Amino acid sequence: MKTFRRFAKLSLALVASLTITMQANAASLAVYLDEVNVDLGFSEGTNYLKVTVSDGVDGNIDFTVETLDSLRNLAGSNFGIQSFSLNFGDSGATAANLQLNDGWSVKDNSPNHSIFGRFDVQLNGRGNSRQDPLEFSIVGVAGDTPDDYVTELSSRNSLFAAHVAGFDSSSAGGNASSAQFGGSSVVPVPASAWLMLSGLGVLWVRARRKVAVTDSAATI
Repeated sequence: MKTFRRFAKLSLALVASLTITMQANAASLAVYLDEVNVDLGFSEGTNYLKVTVSDGVDGNIDFTVETLDSLRNLAGSNFGIQSFSLNFGDSGATAANLQLNDGWSVKDNSPNHSIFGRFDVQLNGRGNSRQDPLEFSIVGVAGDTPDDYVTELSSRNSLFAAHVAGFDSSSAGGNASSAQFGGSSVVPVPASAWLMLSGLGVLWVRARRKVAVTDSAATI
């Protein structure tokens, strides 16, 4: 019984610590872009792109921007992400901290991104350098976290915006070869923490059963 009590105390302490950490600082979060500037024939609220912001190596913050099936099903030739806009929020980062792929450049003069408003920066690729997924990092900023980059909305209330081009126009209702997407739907829960909590739950049940069996044997 003493062993179970010690396990219970340690488990509760770890759960409390994990809960505080998850609330204060997500190791990885996702933002879904579910708004579009043209009619692609989808119902309202369709998720078109997913932006994942995560802790990288050496204190870097890594971004992965990827299209979802709703857009991939429209892909034609040279399909991919051609531009992406974001704000630096509470991070303290500037355009100089961006680490981009070859063929990509940055505008840092408060660029406007279609109907989704103005952002701190816009990353741009040429027509032959569209990417899916688009991956880049923010480097050299002390103490920044993924949460810092989802604290500031654009002038028209989007966290991020993306331009996707190369649609098969016949699949996109015959009226679009590209479109602009934005959104602010955040999913901040790190999956690894939930897996650890689930594992603790299993250990808790097993320990409880073991104690019950021991107590039962002792009374015989």
